Amino acid sequence: MPQPLRRRFVWLPTLLVLAVVLLGGARLLDLNVRRHVQVAHERATATATAIARRIEPQLQALSDRAQWLARSAEPGVVAAPPAEPGSNRAAPGVFWMSAADETRAALPGDRLAASGLAAEWRAADALRASPGLSLIGPVRLGSDWLLAARAPVAGEGEGPRDYAVAYTRLDPLLAGSGVTRLLAQGYVFELAQVEPRSARTRSFVSTAAEPLTDAVRVPIRLPAGVTAVPADSYLQLALKPHSGWYPRSQFVASVALLVFVAWLLAFGTHDLTHALQRSRAAMRGAHARLHGLRERLAVEIREHHALKETFDHERFHDPFTGLPNRRYFMDQVDRALRDLRTKRRSQLAVLVIDIVRFKLVNDMLGHTAGDELMVQAARRFEQATAERQAVLARWSGDQFMLLVMDLPDGEAAGEVARRLLEALHEPFQLRRHRLVVSATVGITSVTSGQQRAEDVVREADIALTVAKKQDSKIVLYAPSMAGQAANLVSLEADLHVALERRELRLLFQPIVDLKTYQMVGAEALLRWRHPVENTLTPDRFLRIAEEAGLMVPITRWIILRAVKLALEWQQRLPAGREFYLTVNLSPAALRDPGLPAYLGGLLREHPVPPRHLKFEVTEAGLISNAGAAREALDQLHGLGVQLMLDDFGTGYSSLSYLQLFPFDYVKIDRPFVNRAGADVANTGMMAALVQMANSLKLTAIAELIETEEAAKALQEMGCEYGQGYLFSEPIEAELALRRLLTGEPFEPQRASDTVAVPPLPEDDSPTLLIPEEEIQLALNQQR
Repeated sequence: MPQPLRRRFVWLPTLLVLAVVLLGGARLLDLNVRRHVQVAHERATATATAIARRIEPQLQALSDRAQWLARSAEPGVVAAPPAEPGSNRAAPGVFWMSAADETRAALPGDRLAASGLAAEWRAADALRASPGLSLIGPVRLGSDWLLAARAPVAGEGEGPRDYAVAYTRLDPLLAGSGVTRLLAQGYVFELAQVEPRSARTRSFVSTAAEPLTDAVRVPIRLPAGVTAVPADSYLQLALKPHSGWYPRSQFVASVALLVFVAWLLAFGTHDLTHALQRSRAAMRGAHARLHGLRERLAVEIREHHALKETFDHERFHDPFTGLPNRRYFMDQVDRALRDLRTKRRSQLAVLVIDIVRFKLVNDMLGHTAGDELMVQAARRFEQATAERQAVLARWSGDQFMLLVMDLPDGEAAGEVARRLLEALHEPFQLRRHRLVVSATVGITSVTSGQQRAEDVVREADIALTVAKKQDSKIVLYAPSMAGQAANLVSLEADLHVALERRELRLLFQPIVDLKTYQMVGAEALLRWRHPVENTLTPDRFLRIAEEAGLMVPITRWIILRAVKLALEWQQRLPAGREFYLTVNLSPAALRDPGLPAYLGGLLREHPVPPRHLKFEVTEAGLISNAGAAREALDQLHGLGVQLMLDDFGTGYSSLSYLQLFPFDYVKIDRPFVNRAGADVANTGMMAALVQMANSLKLTAIAELIETEEAAKALQEMGCEYGQGYLFSEPIEAELALRRLLTGEPFEPQRASDTVAVPPLPEDDSPTLLIPEEEIQLALNQQR
């Protein structure tokens, strides 16, 4: 296109926009003016109609008054001024008029008005006005305008009749109608009488200097049966806005706004046209550069796809083992269930494999070693399931999930689980350590695809929970297990509020002097008075409390109760009578950094000597974290509280712990002489343990003494103290205090007595034990 023509073409869009805006704006302005005028007309008509309707009742009242006077007139009364209704007093604003339109009787104040109105009626009668009820006016009389109603008086014969006339001034009538407020509303108005026959309009009230044109006109209707004088005339109210139907200033502003908008859009269009030309030039320059970038962009897109695939792999796979993660596994289970519903697959199974000692490996060797253990275990599990169509996934820190498809029967899932456990038999090489780990497997077998993926996984997890509780390696899910899992969840929920509801209580098993059988102390044993399950022993709920993180508050509550009870016993016992209470400390309590400070605060708040309180610690509680346990026990011992090593002789490194920790007592496990078939060997072992404790200047206490022969043998070996069902079962605090007060020795229970007494559970203390296999692992690491 030639350059001059191109320049002309530049202005074409601007002119088009300007024309369109001006035409469209003019049309909108015209519609707006019409609409505004229509609305103003409607509003003015409504206002004029409302005022006219308020005037009409006053005209009705005026005609009613004239009619009433006419009906109430008596013969001979028309010679006197009309009286008020119900009285003889003359009424103003009314008078009598003869048939010849002459005043017959009126008050002095009404005579001028009466004569003027009579003259108007004479003129109207000359034009054959109606002889019946009629209304005349407004009539100008001096500075007033008057309205009058005339009603014929009833008489005898057919001769001319007199009239009763009632009149009123126009000013109060208009004031009552509210017409004076039209000025405040922005209107000019005109009240006029219209005579259609002569086409003459007589204006008697107007706020405009000139007759109103283009105004809204509303007729004022006369009362029914009333004839206007002159004939066919009527009153009319005309009004219009003072500034006109569409204000000139508003019209000028609208036109100015239209011109401004047109100019603004034309200017913008012109500027946009130039900007588009500049953009086209820039795009032509960029087109050449874009061609060179396309190749590089294609390379980047390929790299992006590769990176996206990597991200997708990371999203659905575990970063350490490279196995699918939880999300991918759940998707595969859901897909397998759909295939099972459509009969494209046969029976499938889901296995959850829990590495038993994973947490201990993390604590002892660090998290890197734990991750390496899971990587090696994953490789072994992959090899064990290579022959089957299966999906192996990393489920959590110490758990794997395995989906096995197309199993021939239910026993095949158990065979897969056994092969997984066999894969763990060979020791793992972690850094410079070799250790053997085991696993627990929960299995659920699915033959119908009607279940959800979440339900299938939940069943496998319930089977795993049951396996852990029963110390089994492999457990297949059964429907009855769901109730057991729900019971565990219920117990945990109830345990959270057991302290608040005061459902926990303490019983005390006496510790006696084996020489005198007198009570010297007592071990505090925890019980839970469950509202549904009745009284529960620690073996039912302590592991739940440990897993739920409730052992620290429970242990602190036991210590608080023991301190308060020791103070009460000290106050009630004779001076100099010695005793002590022992409290078991769980591994979680030993890891509580605030325990020493808490105990110190209790001893200051309750002034009880520390010798009345002793703490029992198991070897299992020490091995889980020896460093933290030693620091805590040193602080507790520094407060004056003596310490006991519980279950002495059953562990693997008791002697080393006796040297490492500040123990004052050792508690020897169930006396070996009670175990049938090994009396000689057990007696020798027991004597060695007692002699070892005495040589280390430790006091030995034998636990779980059930026979009098065992008690005598222990005394002969040099063991000074013991406890067990031979002397007393766990009793209430008040009964234990009574034994201390009386000093009465315990009488050994006869065989016939012990039959009725239930044997003391193996795990009847608030201390949570670590499994023996975990202790062995820790000992291997130390060696």
